[in-house]
Amino acid sequence: MDKQNNTLEKTKKFWISITGYRTLLILKSLMVKSYTIDELVDIIKNDSITNKLVSKDTVRIAINTLKSAGCEILRPNKANNYKYQLIRHPFSLKLNDKELQVLVSLRNKIADDINYSDVFILNDLYDKLISLTLNDEQIDYVNNTQPLKNINKKILNEISNPMIIGRKVQIRYLSPNYGEEDIDVIPQKITYESGKIYLRCYIFKYEKNSILNVERILKINSIDMFNIYDKNTSYEVVYELSGNSANVFKIQKNEKIISKKDNSIKIEAIVDNEFLFIQRLLLFGSDFKIVSPDSFREKLIDKIKLIQKGYIE
Repeated sequence: MDKQNNTLEKTKKFWISITGYRTLLILKSLMVKSYTIDELVDIIKNDSITNKLVSKDTVRIAINTLKSAGCEILRPNKANNYKYQLIRHPFSLKLNDKELQVLVSLRNKIADDINYSDVFILNDLYDKLISLTLNDEQIDYVNNTQPLKNINKKILNEISNPMIIGRKVQIRYLSPNYGEEDIDVIPQKITYESGKIYLRCYIFKYEKNSILNVERILKINSIDMFNIYDKNTSYEVVYELSGNSANVFKIQKNEKIISKKDNSIKIEAIVDNEFLFIQRLLLFGSDFKIVSPDSFREKLIDKIKLIQKGYIE
C-alpha cells in the first residue's frame, strides 16, 4: 500500500504543466518585489514542485511569455540594480459598481453580527480582496467605508486591557461640546453596538457612570496601577418628553421627574439594563429627546440609523 501511495505522489507531479507552473511562480514572485535573474533561478530551484536548477535562458523565456500575455516588465539595468521589475499585469479582479455595492453591503451586515476584533480581521480580508482589482477608485471606496475605520487600535488595546478595569485612568477625549479635554475615568466594560465601540466607565468630573465613544479617545495619559475603585456600573441619562407621551407618562422605579412644564417633563433615569431602557425610549416615538449625556445621544442616533438602514435595504 505504501509503495502504491509513493507511486501516486510521484505521478501527481506529471498532472501539472511544469512550464506553466514555473511561469506563474515567476509572476507571483515579481508581484511581491523585483528580482535579479540569479534570484529567480534560485526561487525555481528551491520550489517544492519545480525542485531543480534551471538555466537563465529558461527564466528569460518565462518572462517573455509573461510579456506576451500583457505584463509590462522592465529589463534589468544599472538604474534598477539589474533586477526584473513588474510594472503592471492584466490579471486582476473585475467588479462592476453593482457587484462592489453588494460586496460592501455584505461586509457591513457581517460586521454587525461579529465581535469588534473580528471586524478588523474582516477589514484586512477585504483590503486583500479589493487590491486584486488594481482599481484605485474601488480600493479607496472599500477602505473609506470599512467598519471601525476611525478606531485607533493602539488606544483600543490599551483601554480594553483587563488589567486597567477598575483603575483610575486619565484620557484625552474629544468631546462634542467641549473639544479636547483630559478626564479621569474608571473603565468598566467595552461594548460593540450599532457599528461603534463604547467604553462604559465612571467619570470623576461628573461623579457618575456614563459611556464614551472609543473613536473620540485620543490618548491614554496615565494609569493608576496602585488603587482599585469599586463603582456601580449603572449610569444616568436625562431625557425630556413632550406631546401626548408627557401627558400619559408613568414613572418607573429607576426614574425621577426633575422638572415639569405645561407641555413637557424632564426625567432622570438610572440605567442598569441598556437594552430595555432603549426599548422604552423608542416606544415614545418622536416625543422624546436625550438631554444628557452626549455619548448616549450619539449611541442612540447610531442605533436608530442602523434600524432605518435595515428597512431601506
